[in-house]
Amino acid sequence: MVLAVLALAGGFLLLGHGSSSNAAVKVIKPLHPVKKQTAAPAKKPAKKVAAKITVKHAAKAKPARKLPAVVNGIPGALARALRSHDVVVVSLYTPGASVDAMATDEARHGAALAGAGFVAFDVADEKVVSPLASLLTGAPTAADRVLDGPAVLVFQRPSSLFVRFNGFTDRDTVAQAAVNASALAQ
Repeated sequence: MVLAVLALAGGFLLLGHGSSSNAAVKVIKPLHPVKKQTAAPAKKPAKKVAAKITVKHAAKAKPARKLPAVVNGIPGALARALRSHDVVVVSLYTPGASVDAMATDEARHGAALAGAGFVAFDVADEKVVSPLASLLTGAPTAADRVLDGPAVLVFQRPSSLFVRFNGFTDRDTVAQAAVNASALAQ
């Protein structure tokens, strides 16, 4: 054991008192010469050949048929949807509100699950809100006559309100309400 301690001490002495010459450090040459990367010469853009297109008989686009905002006292979009569906889900939203955007997506998916029509109305659009509010004048409570978002209304053909959900409503609830409205409509 004494011998091991002496050997260790001797090793430290040799390492600590090594030569301290001012000789320059050798430069290590790489085994494979390295070429400096140079930028590739810029390619000239290919000349574009302009194709001449001549149209002798250009088809004129028909002007978009402006649909009426109100049909038979209800918003035009709702009236069109009720023509093709027995039940229509209406989503009321406030523009820019993230919860209203999610509620509208849920209502759209719920309507699709039930095979019902779907329309979304901006509660700030007076052209839509006024005729829609006139449909709700017979609602049992004053809160049901106020149009604010988010809300979901389920209508049956011809134009009767089946149910209203105030606030966020998930797709399964909307789908079930639309199925129930469809069953009662037949």
